[in-house]
Amino acid sequence: MTRTSASFALAGIVIWILAYSSLDNVFVDARTHVKPDHETAERNGHHIFNVIHSATRQWGSAMNHNGLSFFPVIVPRGTLLYHGAQAANRPSGAEWMAFEVEHAHAFAFNMESPTRNAIKDANPPGQHPMFSVASKSDSNATYYRGYLQTYRAKRGLNLLYVDGMSAGKTNMGTLDTQDLVLRENKTLGKGDPLRNEYARAESICGILTEWGYDGLMRMEIGFEVIYCDFDKGLDLVMATRTALRGDPSFVANMNLFQWARAVSERYEGIGGDRARVDFSSMVSGYFFPINISSTDPARPDLLRLAAASPDELKDIKMYLEEVAKKPRRFTVQWQAVADMIVTRYAKRLALLAAPNQPFEVVAKELEIATQAYINAPAQPGDITIQESSGHNQTTEALRACKQHYLLPTYLDRESWSPQDHLIHTAMQSVVSDICGTLFAALSIMDGDGDAEVDVDADVDADADAVERKDSGRHRTDGPTPADRLRGSRKLFAELKERLDWSGWRKPQPCAVDEFLFTVMWPMGNSEDYWNPGCRTREQIDIDRRHYWTPDILRGL
Repeated sequence: MTRTSASFALAGIVIWILAYSSLDNVFVDARTHVKPDHETAERNGHHIFNVIHSATRQWGSAMNHNGLSFFPVIVPRGTLLYHGAQAANRPSGAEWMAFEVEHAHAFAFNMESPTRNAIKDANPPGQHPMFSVASKSDSNATYYRGYLQTYRAKRGLNLLYVDGMSAGKTNMGTLDTQDLVLRENKTLGKGDPLRNEYARAESICGILTEWGYDGLMRMEIGFEVIYCDFDKGLDLVMATRTALRGDPSFVANMNLFQWARAVSERYEGIGGDRARVDFSSMVSGYFFPINISSTDPARPDLLRLAAASPDELKDIKMYLEEVAKKPRRFTVQWQAVADMIVTRYAKRLALLAAPNQPFEVVAKELEIATQAYINAPAQPGDITIQESSGHNQTTEALRACKQHYLLPTYLDRESWSPQDHLIHTAMQSVVSDICGTLFAALSIMDGDGDAEVDVDADVDADADAVERKDSGRHRTDGPTPADRLRGSRKLFAELKERLDWSGWRKPQPCAVDEFLFTVMWPMGNSEDYWNPGCRTREQIDIDRRHYWTPDILRGL
């Protein structure tokens, strides 16, 4: 073979290798990467709504403890955070800080020599709460001095918040966002998840610091921060010695009641403007067309990122990294929108779905809930606003209802991020469900709609009463008032199940047909000032104003 022919042969081999390699890469890259889409956001609208409503709130995050979502958060300059330490000096690596004193105090002890470098220990006892170690340890175990360190943020702290009970060291799905997405399926075995906490913290910090973050924010019995470098962004303003074992205050310091009570004050939010969530940069597994069903047949309610494929989870991480590295936006405060919707409808929907409510009460509730969107019949000389000839009043009213609490967000619509648009799709699906149900029930109660009555269903006592009242009247083949009442109630019971608002699982001070009342000028009696309490609709009228009567008589 000549040198020329050998060269051609070698070149052919090289070309073949390159071609094969390129073809192989084509096959590798040929898989379809999952991306967020609006169809999925609409389908998961109720979940997305609840994630937003419960973000940084202990109660809702506990009710939906398997989080699937990520939010950039800024902890403002001046915020105090607490660290239960084995030594008085700053930690030399990734460590934990709590938002509540009692939370950190449970970790402010030491069972090892104070000279030991706990950061390098794979499972230091200081990362177990004091009550846990004390319950397992020998009564003669030696407890060295611990410290409660108080830190103050000297600048805004950039954190990535993972929702749900994401600091819960369980195998139920609470760690999916960390172990399966951020750490790419590195669960470190099937043992006790608590034993992997330091490895988890160090690996997450390795990721987040590259993204420009100071740490990870998550929740257990209290909100906490895995902070990556205590030498950055923090002032150590105090380090208080904790009691030794045998000291009378030792048991008090690890009192679970005190800890839980302190955290229960955060059911409705961390408070104190201590965590500002950038909802416009939200990334959620609910945005992606992936399988999020439960992996536990005994608990089908526990949605899991673990049901998705590893490749899909990597796609979520890639998308998250892209969003997380961008500047903070804070374009729309979507939680405020969710709050307005929940506070407008939660108690009303609970009443409309409850048994034993009279026909007249349900009818009046529906009328008041929808009257803001319906024009009363026109009279000569009336001014017609936002009406066109040939309009369908119900269609226009339904549209107005759906848009009402979203209207403020449209002022900045040109500045919306892709995540804002996805959230809007989810929000719109929720308000459409609520408004559609309200108007469908209104139609049923007016006798215009299909009551869809199950003839085999038990008849409630109040429905029986309505039917007996109606029995002396001329009967037709149409639905009776009792039928209409049952049909309406069925709609709202199903709506409540779809909405699944966490507040409905919280014990309420008053019954569904009552509310907590105190004096509010010009209404209120003396008992409402001295003994505020639950009041019924019959008790609230124009005559309930005696507390203010002296001022009224003076012309004030």
